[in-house]
Parts: sequence; C-alpha cells; structure tokens
Amino acid sequence: MRERLGKALVLLQATSLPADLIDNPARTSQWLATLGNLQQAVSMLRSAEPRTIRGEIIETRGERVMRSFNRMIDGLPLACLNGVSPVIKLGLLRPLLIDLEAIERRIIGLALPDLSLFTARLTQYRTATAGMAARHVAPDPPMRGH
Repeated sequence: MRERLGKALVLLQATSLPADLIDNPARTSQWLATLGNLQQAVSMLRSAEPRTIRGEIIETRGERVMRSFNRMIDGLPLACLNGVSPVIKLGLLRPLLIDLEAIERRIIGLALPDLSLFTARLTQYRTATAGMAARHVAPDPPMRGH
C-alpha cells in the first residue's frame, strides 16, 4: 500500500482543481485530464486484487460513472465537450473524490508516511469543489405573500 499511495500522491500533486475548472470552456481538456488522473489514483489505491462477487469485478461508484461517461464520449471531438454544463462537470468529479475519501477512511489507521500529504490534498479538493458548487447553487425561490 505504501508504494501505491506514493504513486497516487505524485499523480494527485500534479492534479490541481483551479476555481474555474468547470466554468471555463477553455479548461475542458484540463478537466478531462483531471477526471482521468483522479480515476487512475482511485484505481491505484484500490486493493491489488479487485474485489469480485460471483466472478464479477466490483467497481467503485466513480469508476462506474467514468466508464459510462467515457463510453458516451468515445470518438467525440473535444470541441463537443466545451458546452458541457458546469453542474455536470462537477457531478463527474464528485464520485471520484468520494471514492478517494472512502480510501482515506480505510487507510487512516495505517502508519503510512505520505498519509498526511494525501489527506491534505483531499482537503484542498473538498475546498475547491465546495467553491465550485457554491457558484452553481440555484437561488432560493421567491417567498409568496411577503
């Protein structure tokens, strides 16, 4: 696990979530790379042997979402993805971050040297995605009768 955590941390350290990642169509390729890096980090940190039930590999929610998304966009030019809604972009980031947080909870008790760096990176991701989400919250409906 130590070696996998170290490799995943290198990947996560190279993966930033700038404030306008989901808002700026010019960052579409960076957003796609971010999704790929997060997915790869999740895959690295899962157990060496994928869990199976009756011969079927159990995927995390983020892995299932990304598999479906990749199948849907297969062959599309990047320009087609520039108009993807920021809410959808954020919705694709969140399952992967939830997977990483689940992994963090699972390994938190292990005495791993890079664990604090991993936890700090996830905290940065939580803060960044909360800021992105806050800009896309629907306004409260007007109150009737007031």
